Amino acid sequence: MRTEIEVREAILNLSTELEGIISTGESEKRELAETETNRMAEIRSEIAELENELNAIEEENRKIAKTQNNKNSKENRKMETRLFDLIKGVVENNLTDEQRAFVNGNQISFRADPAEDGIAATVTGEGKENIPTEKVRLEVAIRNASVLSKVGARWFGNAVGDIKLPKYDGSSVEWADSENADAKDGKGAFTEVTLSPKRLTAYITISRQFLAQSPEDAEAILIADLASAVAEKLDMTVFGKESGSAAQPAGLFNKEADYLVTGTSLASVTFDDVLNIENAVEEKNGTDFMFVTSPNVKYRLRGTQTASGLQMVWDKGEIDGRKTVVSNSVEKGGLLCFDPRDLAVASWDRDMNIIVDPYTLAGKNQIKVTVNYLVDAALKGDRIAAELFVEE
Repeated sequence: MRTEIEVREAILNLSTELEGIISTGESEKRELAETETNRMAEIRSEIAELENELNAIEEENRKIAKTQNNKNSKENRKMETRLFDLIKGVVENNLTDEQRAFVNGNQISFRADPAEDGIAATVTGEGKENIPTEKVRLEVAIRNASVLSKVGARWFGNAVGDIKLPKYDGSSVEWADSENADAKDGKGAFTEVTLSPKRLTAYITISRQFLAQSPEDAEAILIADLASAVAEKLDMTVFGKESGSAAQPAGLFNKEADYLVTGTSLASVTFDDVLNIENAVEEKNGTDFMFVTSPNVKYRLRGTQTASGLQMVWDKGEIDGRKTVVSNSVEKGGLLCFDPRDLAVASWDRDMNIIVDPYTLAGKNQIKVTVNYLVDAALKGDRIAAELFVEE
């Protein structure tokens, strides 16, 4: 059996031959000979047969394509499930069977129930394909939006259970009393820093009119807004001044931190204050350190000269030649100098879920969308120094 391309080429060749016979008679201004008219009839008959054959091939190809598309659609339907569609389905109570795999009441969990499907959403071919692409996009968007990623903190994603990170206080080396004296034990002590899941809750509100927009465009806006809400709350906590608890990580400017200096007036800050912070980090063997600060400190340092008086402390986005990140999420008046490798962040992405509440703000024609994100952050090293200036 010929292929579609072969049939089309045969039709083209016959059509070219037919046009040639007609053109020859016209150019010579004569009637066609009997042999020519007979050949034209043969060509037209052959073309008709080929067109029937072509129609049959195209119909068979359509059946094959339809079968394959149905197969691909069935296999990929869950993978293509959009967060926007899930939220809309919950609000309008018209979820498809595939979407129900991710929804329990008004809670979107992003993965099929292993009890129902007999699969675990961890391995390709065994349930991993049941996690929508948008779940992965939201996880990545949260990290990209967070100051923690911008400064280069160590991030452990898809954590399972508590994460225990070793912390070593270093070794000691001493001179021996004599050539034959026993070497002294110079080993340091190991301790552990434990990261445990802590529930961070952030929410956004969307209008019912928003659900009527183009799914593709609305999906991007929805994920960006959710990611910004989660990242902002996480950053404000980590770069804040609250003490840690079982419910939330400790802020790097918390009053219990032994590396924190407080009480200096921001109006009287000098380059020496910055140098003292750098010196404190270098004394702890810090080398690859950077600064993180709040906007009000940045603008104060932009107007503060170095000791030489030739330039400002804040110059070209750096402090004393060191990379500096500025964020509204940093505690007001805070200036932090640290090695970002000493800051560890863990997220339990698989347990992230979203609660859709179409009732609380119904009077305003709005829907409350809440993200529950399990995350923790802690220092696993001591190459850090900070000052919390007072703005008078």
